Amino acid sequence: MSEMRTKLGALFWILAAFFTIWNLFGCAAYLMDKVTSDEVYAQAYGEAMLAVRDLYPIWATAAYAIAVWGGLLAAILFLMRRKLSVTLFIISLVAAVISFIPAFTMTELREASGETAWIMPVLVFGLGVVEILYSRKQAAIGVLN
Repeated sequence: MSEMRTKLGALFWILAAFFTIWNLFGCAAYLMDKVTSDEVYAQAYGEAMLAVRDLYPIWATAAYAIAVWGGLLAAILFLMRRKLSVTLFIISLVAAVISFIPAFTMTELREASGETAWIMPVLVFGLGVVEILYSRKQAAIGVLN
């Protein structure tokens, strides 16, 4: 047991905490997107985004929900050192990619988002890949069970 504790080290706990906090932010963003009033939404994202808010397809909204809540569950399971976190990180990333499709394919959404709209999808994708690779590595060496 002490050998396993040595294996974990600080990096495991730092990344586990980071994954959890990152995914909590994703859930908070989802809730803000879905439950805020038009007035608050316009203050946060601008009038152009408010004008296209209702154009976001239901399937993309469902993918967004799966991405953020699945990612949070994966991060919690990772903290608990459960191998299922690997699968949930993968599902979360796939769902996130699906949820980004309208932002890149629908002209109205793309124009309202502006020139920097690609930054968040790239960040989400990159961190999702890190979550998957690191959790797979931890599962392979026996940290996750």
